[in-house]
Amino acid sequence: MSLSQSSERSRSLVPVMAAAGISGVAGYVVLVLAARVLDPAVNASFLVFWGAVYAAFGALVGLTTETTRAVFSSGDRGSTAVFPVLIGIGGSAAALVGVSGVWWAPLLFGDAWSGLLLAMVTGIVLFSLQSGLNGAAAGTSSWTAYSLSLGSEAVMRLVLCTVAAVVGGHLVGLAWAVVLACSTWIGWVLARRDYRRFVRVRISGSRSGLARRMLVACAATGSSALLLVGYPVLLRVTTPADVFAGAAPIVLSVSLSRAPLLVPLGIYQNVLVTRVIRDGLQVLRPIVGGLGVVAAVGSAAAWWAGPWLLHVINPHYDVSGQVFAGLVLTAGLVAALTITGAATVALDRHATYLAGWLVATAVAALTLLLPGSLESRVLWSLAAGPLAGIAVHVGGGLARRS
Repeated sequence: MSLSQSSERSRSLVPVMAAAGISGVAGYVVLVLAARVLDPAVNASFLVFWGAVYAAFGALVGLTTETTRAVFSSGDRGSTAVFPVLIGIGGSAAALVGVSGVWWAPLLFGDAWSGLLLAMVTGIVLFSLQSGLNGAAAGTSSWTAYSLSLGSEAVMRLVLCTVAAVVGGHLVGLAWAVVLACSTWIGWVLARRDYRRFVRVRISGSRSGLARRMLVACAATGSSALLLVGYPVLLRVTTPADVFAGAAPIVLSVSLSRAPLLVPLGIYQNVLVTRVIRDGLQVLRPIVGGLGVVAAVGSAAAWWAGPWLLHVINPHYDVSGQVFAGLVLTAGLVAALTITGAATVALDRHATYLAGWLVATAVAALTLLLPGSLESRVLWSLAAGPLAGIAVHVGGGLARRS
């Protein structure tokens, strides 16, 4: 790699990492805001909604990942338009969630299920198209536009949630604030020509082939989202209702422990896909090494600072420093699984990508069914699941390719 190429890539990462930092901070503040204005039982319901809607969004991130790969590989010289496929998949997903939600939403969301379900369906429609736009930007290496889209969405979510809290919107109001932020991309498309170009992006190959790969990617990222952001849903369905009513402290601790690693990595993984396509698997070595250092240092810091931070957010929330340290280490494992998953997508090994995340999610869910305290079940599931998924990714494709 030439010095000029290295410098260019370094400059391209600056806006991406800035957007990652903004997204991480904004997500933190929204969760803190909810914990401050809602009582613990209602906040537990909000965290379940947050987990459910971000699990759906996480599935739709597969649209971003596959659009990135397809556009980057095609060089935007193909004959197949991407956005009609995105509209079809996003609309179908919204319809499926809306119709099926009549059955599962009352069980998951409680008395406020109708307002929360409608908010979730609206968010799915908006986010599916935003995912395609972000993928087109990443696939054309338009990292500034990509970063603006992600960063502005996070800022808008924080603004809307703050307004909802101030006017007393509480649970349903905060839920709508979360999903309406996904409409920010519309303003960029109306205001800037480069974003309108992303809407018209084309790739080589057939529409049916693109749709099939997108669906496989969405299945994998949907499974991954249950571990990354939808974990409260897994915990809710594997925990008795009376125990889960007091689960807000550990659920919030999981989110606080993960955000510094997983929010930036979630944004960076599309950069990683393009780098592995271009330069091979050797680009993973410094990333994995740096991840290990950050997880170790973060775990030590969390042992001391975690309980104090949780008390600042809500004086009634108690989680030990030992548990916080373990949560940060498990977040490192989930981050490593995200890296191996992005690498398998870059190598066009979609079946291995899907299998790794499905195995990880299944192992994590089954581990939650084991006897023990709530904290120990959470820690064991968040360690066992990612380790199983990493083994599938490495054994099923990365080891042979390297």
